[in-house]
Amino acid sequence: MVPIVNGLEDRYGSCLTLERVNLHDHTPWHEKLNPLGSPEFALLDAGGQLLHRWFGFTEAAAFDETLMPLCDA
Repeated sequence: MVPIVNGLEDRYGSCLTLERVNLHDHTPWHEKLNPLGSPEFALLDAGGQLLHRWFGFTEAAAFDETLMPLCDA
């Protein structure tokens, strides 16, 4: 998971805020997202609304399809 997260930070860190959260800890993020699996990635808008989720092993292209348009806007 670390290579995926690092790759996302390298590619999208200039246009998106990325935060690494341990969803096994019962925090406000855990309550908000109600995690379904591990690893899990969630995209939220500035207001905290869930826009998209990815579960398990995810190819970089799957992130690109969703995140690239946000950075090109």
